[in-house]
Order: sequence, then C-alpha cells, then structure tokens
Amino acid sequence: MKIINIAASALVAAALSHYPAFAQPAAQAAQAAKQPLSQWQEPPPAPPPQEGKTVYVVTCTSQGIGCVRAAEGVKEAGELLGWSVRVVDGKGDPGTWNSAIQSAIAAGADGIVIDAVPPMLVGDALSKAANAKIPVVSIFNPVPNADSSVFAFVRPEHKQQGQLLAQWIIDDSAEQARILLVEDRQFPELAERVAGFKAEIAKCDKCEIVGNIESTIGTMAQRLTSAVATELTRRPAVDYIAAPFDSNAFFVIEGVRQAGLKGKVKVAGYEGDPQAFEAIRNGAQAVTVANPAEWMGWQAVDELNRAFNGAKAVNMPVPSRLIDASNVPDTKGWTGDVDYKARYEALWKRR
Repeated sequence: MKIINIAASALVAAALSHYPAFAQPAAQAAQAAKQPLSQWQEPPPAPPPQEGKTVYVVTCTSQGIGCVRAAEGVKEAGELLGWSVRVVDGKGDPGTWNSAIQSAIAAGADGIVIDAVPPMLVGDALSKAANAKIPVVSIFNPVPNADSSVFAFVRPEHKQQGQLLAQWIIDDSAEQARILLVEDRQFPELAERVAGFKAEIAKCDKCEIVGNIESTIGTMAQRLTSAVATELTRRPAVDYIAAPFDSNAFFVIEGVRQAGLKGKVKVAGYEGDPQAFEAIRNGAQAVTVANPAEWMGWQAVDELNRAFNGAKAVNMPVPSRLIDASNVPDTKGWTGDVDYKARYEALWKRR
C-alpha cells in the first residue's frame, strides 16, 4: 500500500501513524495522538465502479450519532457512483436488524452495509445474504477470528483506542484517577475498547476503576442518566467516567449534572461526534477518541465496489485522533483531517 505524506514535520508524521505508540509514557502517547492526521494510506487500485447498484444500510440506531454519520458517508459516496442507497434505522434492536437485512435481500439489494450491527446477532440473515450472493460490508465491527460471511470490515483499531483513552486519563490525573466505567456489552467493538482500556489502566499503580455501570444503546436515554447520578452518590471518590461512545457520554454528562458534580468529574468518550465537540468546548466533556465516521462510509462503498467486481477486500483500518480542550477543532465532528473524498474520487477515476 502506498503512503502519501501530506504534512511536513517528521515528528508529527511519526506521531500520527495509524497505530499510536502505546509503549511511550502516557503523556507522550497522548500528545502524539492529538496531532492532525498527516498521512493518507492509499488502498490498492480499485476496479471501475458499476452504476445502477442498490445498496441497503442497516444502522445500529438513529440514537447512535456515529452510526448515522457513517450511513451518511455511504449514501454520499454511493450516490456519487450512481447507486441507490437506502438507509434503515435499526432502532437498537436485534430483531429489527435481522428483519431489515432480510427485507433488503427480498428487495433484490446488490449490496448491504451493516453499520455497528454485531454480525453474531444477525447470523441467520447474513447466511441468507451469502446464499443470495449479496456482499455485506461491516462498519465499526472488529475483524473476527473465525471465518465470516461478511466481505469486508471497515473500522478503527478499537483496542488501541481504549489504550489511548486510558493513557490520556493517566496523564491528566497525574496517575491518581478514580474511574467509573460505563459498558455496553452488546457490541464487540465496545468490548475491545474496554479490554484495551482496562489493560492500560492496570499499568498505573495508583489509578483504579472503582465502579461499573452496564448500559445498552436501546435503553441509555431512559436509564443511564439516573444510573450515573446514583453511582456517583455511592462513590464520591470518582473523578473520571469513561463512556463507551459519545452518544452514550451525552447521558453520562446529564448524570454528572444531576449529581451536582459538573466540573468535578471528567467525562471521556469515543467517536468524535459533533455533540461531543460542543461538550468539550463548554467543559461538559473532557476528551474523545475520534473516528472519521463519514470516511468509514466512503471506505465501505469502496469495499462494495470491489465485491461487485470480484476483487479482494482491503480490510484496512481507519485512523483515530485524540481530541480534548487543547485541540478541539471548530468543526462538526472529526472527519479525518485529509481530503479522503478527493482521494476516493481519484481512486474511482471520478476526477
């Protein structure tokens, strides 16, 4: 794969490789991961796109802003290639995910994108898609260890994201953090983040995860705020809360406010969504590990184009960037710093 340098400084380029140097001390690793993305990791040459394809995108839920942003990326890129892209709200419900995939098959879809929909919870539907020779591309889900009926996986390195968030907390707390951890165990990528986070926090002798809240994307709007407020009352030593993604962090922030602890408890999240940036600007959220969600949608379209042409999947991870008050950009979410749209258009020979 060809690497094209865009920024100048060798220090920045090294710091912003797709895989942050987690072996560095926490402060150095966190500082390196704050730098703007300086490289475009170019995929192999792509086949000429075929027009007239129909693609269905099944999102995790419309409450997951990252899911919505990625679906918007699929729609924008697909329509550029002359495809019809139909987005279905999965509503955070495995039954809805399965029925949406099966409806896409029945409607004669040429391709399907599952957007933060766990493959293991829609196995029967994916098998039917495979039998119908309809390629499926996953966004957000990690690459499984076993064989999969999914053609390609578009995702960041979730475990390393968890390590990075832990390093930021270790550094920010001067190695004294008392952490409340919010987990959504329904999604494999979130489990990977937690595993990386716990492993890195364990290296800090005076840091401690003092409590845990279980949450689901389908119930967080109704239950999470009060659960956080209650837990903070029970555990007054907590000074950091790690949420599994930024849409979840929104309700965590409300719980901190309800407990009367705004400014005393720092909220951390993942994905770099627009509301997280605004919360960082106003001090309600401390940090996020950002994904370029729309970029992932464009990359999913590139993978589908390869599938339609009988080419191999690329399965290349996307980069991440650490965003806090020191570097939060004046944008609506993080889209990757480089002009990925122009790069993909050139790859598809559309410019």
